[in-house]
Amino acid sequence: MPATQRSNPYYHETGEILVIDDDSSSLFLIQDLLNSLGMGDKVTTATNAADALAVIKSRIGTDKFPELLFLDIKMPGIDGFGFLEQLRHMYYPSHAEPKVVLLSYYGNRMYQERAAEFGVSAYLRKPLTKEKVMDVIDLHTFNN
Repeated sequence: MPATQRSNPYYHETGEILVIDDDSSSLFLIQDLLNSLGMGDKVTTATNAADALAVIKSRIGTDKFPELLFLDIKMPGIDGFGFLEQLRHMYYPSHAEPKVVLLSYYGNRMYQERAAEFGVSAYLRKPLTKEKVMDVIDLHTFNN
């Protein structure tokens, strides 16, 4: 086990993570940040909502079902809110509902209010930082 995994007290408590973002630079930076925190082997990425939904569906009933989602709001096709609407109607009886963290470059009040309607765990402005991730993991770990 790499030293970063041993030194991260949340490593074993953090389940699978799905990062959904259409921007390849943002996706790379988020994945690199999670790697630096020793969680890289728990991360799957998707560049659009349809692919992310397919990942979730394919993992129902497995230990690879994502427990934490980092979701970009502005994406072509199905945006982050459209994804949340479809996720809301999925059936996964053997799993807890994934915790969702919305990511945006915008501090838009309307987005924040809509996110609250979906019951997201957090609404974070990009860029994501180590401190923001650790706060989210605290929230994820202790609210299950």
